[in-house]
Amino acid sequence: MKANQLGLGFLVSLLVLITSSQVFAKEPPVAKLVQIEGQVEYSRNGTRWNPVRRTKYLFSGYHLKTGKDGSGMLINQSSGMSQELGSNSQIEIDGGKVIVIAGSLSEPQEEETSLFQSLMNKFAKAQRYTTVRRGVNLGEEACDNKVRTIRNVTVSPSHSDLVWRNACPELSYMLVIDDGAPIHVSAQSTAEMIRYSVADSGVGEHTYRVEVYDRDGSYIPKKVSKFEVISAADEKELNAVLEQIGDDIFLETNLLEERGMYVAAMDAYREYFDENPDDNDMRPLLIQSYQSLKLSNLREREARLYNAALEEDY
Repeated sequence: MKANQLGLGFLVSLLVLITSSQVFAKEPPVAKLVQIEGQVEYSRNGTRWNPVRRTKYLFSGYHLKTGKDGSGMLINQSSGMSQELGSNSQIEIDGGKVIVIAGSLSEPQEEETSLFQSLMNKFAKAQRYTTVRRGVNLGEEACDNKVRTIRNVTVSPSHSDLVWRNACPELSYMLVIDDGAPIHVSAQSTAEMIRYSVADSGVGEHTYRVEVYDRDGSYIPKKVSKFEVISAADEKELNAVLEQIGDDIFLETNLLEERGMYVAAMDAYREYFDENPDDNDMRPLLIQSYQSLKLSNLREREARLYNAALEEDY
């Protein structure tokens, strides 16, 4: 009898643990719409429609429709094919299949999808960071002076900030670069994160650490992190590649992260989701960006927004 009670207790504990994670585990998008012209709209469930104005990633269950002047090119990740979506058309994405409800969809043509696949692999990994702690409300986290920083990051003349978590409103910081003189960074009571520009650092690799100070003492990390400054010429070459990507913000941020420019990628994500708050299904990539930069408070906040929107939509 006692063994059965213990077994039941274990199952209850396991159920609580499961429900503390994300409400839904999303599969990566299976297609995207590019080369958008005229009136194009999408819906997650076929009832509430939103306009599409730039490259749009599509998940299973999504619907698309075009107006009399609307069109676009659909790239299917599952098949590696592209199809032209004509005007006055409506389709539904069903797993790896495209169902034509009305209008026209051209014959499939082979398409290069290697970059798309790389992004989708990243999306799948990002799901692990969408878990939220059910018992803790935003703003209730205890102050913790153990500030961690990303181990390796790349900055440029136009994107020269280092960032770290704002551990507590009254804490101040010392930034030490290349074991030089500490740079005092004042407490910032309302800042989401602490930012500091290292634009004056020379091109090449540097070490840094963030020391945290309060009235009771300090926290000094045992290991240093590194940042690399690229030249204006290298940044110009990178910008030329980014321009070729067009308006696909997620391929752009994917490239920035591959180059180690995690802060620049985070800023691009934040700007995109500020302008497109309804694109919740792609939010795990911003959540992962916060995780990479050790911004645990922002990761938690964004994960809560993501899960709340999933509950509302589904």
